[in-house]
Amino acid sequence: MMKKAACALLIPCLLGVPMLSGQDVAANADGTAAAAATEAPAEAGLPRYRSNFLRDEGEMWTAPFRADARGLLTGAAVLAVTGVLIANDEGIYKEFKSFQSRHAWVDKASPALSFMGDWGVDCGVAGLFFLGGVLARDRRARDTGLMAWETLLHTGLLVQVVKHLAGRQRPSVDNGNDRWYGPSAFFKRYEDGFSNYDSFFSGHTVSAWGLATVIAENYRHRGWVPPVCYGLATLVGLSRLTEDAHWLSDVFLGAVVGFAVGKMVVRNQDKRLRLAPTLTPGGAGIGVSLLID
Repeated sequence: MMKKAACALLIPCLLGVPMLSGQDVAANADGTAAAAATEAPAEAGLPRYRSNFLRDEGEMWTAPFRADARGLLTGAAVLAVTGVLIANDEGIYKEFKSFQSRHAWVDKASPALSFMGDWGVDCGVAGLFFLGGVLARDRRARDTGLMAWETLLHTGLLVQVVKHLAGRQRPSVDNGNDRWYGPSAFFKRYEDGFSNYDSFFSGHTVSAWGLATVIAENYRHRGWVPPVCYGLATLVGLSRLTEDAHWLSDVFLGAVVGFAVGKMVVRNQDKRLRLAPTLTPGGAGIGVSLLID
């Protein structure tokens, strides 16, 4: 298969990219602009999490058709970078393997890092946040777990659709030769190995970046959390090359999509109706703020 044909498959993979440019507008009860109040993370007895999974799923799939100018530019940039990486994936993969052969520590660290991106493991991490939040009556931790679960479900569905459309051969199948078979690879799975043609794009990277984004967004008030989360997610993605499971373009696009979907889930959660105390020239009261598109 020609690599040029594969580039056409990039468009449905960029579904989440326009989400990066979403704008939120806040208005309180008397019509003046107001920022939504920050809720206490350990406020017991007042459920905060509100989600509409189907609506968020629909937003993810229709994002390219609702993108503004900024979103289109972002998508075009990601498309260009991914295309360049696809054209050079074979050479990049060989460089990674050469580096790995010269450094024994890569063989030791790579499997553990890759394991951190496993969908089930990331769901387990989300579960720990949820359980810890419930037991400690910490609403921030509980909601982080719920948002992470929702993100992992969205990305899990998306990545499977794209993998089946692309049918890209993994680096391990043919000694680092890049091949695209498209939807026909669905049948090749039962001949040559079930996951041999699931390379595009990296599910481990999508999961790791989706989880990292949700945690980083909810704990961004702690300055060390975002760098640690995104740093670990990056290492998970790179480990997919040293594990012979993916090309760099798979990893790059997986990171972008995971980040975008995670941001969407957190942003939409923050849009839900909230009550906040307000101070006005006429006195104090309770104002209702609703964030809308």
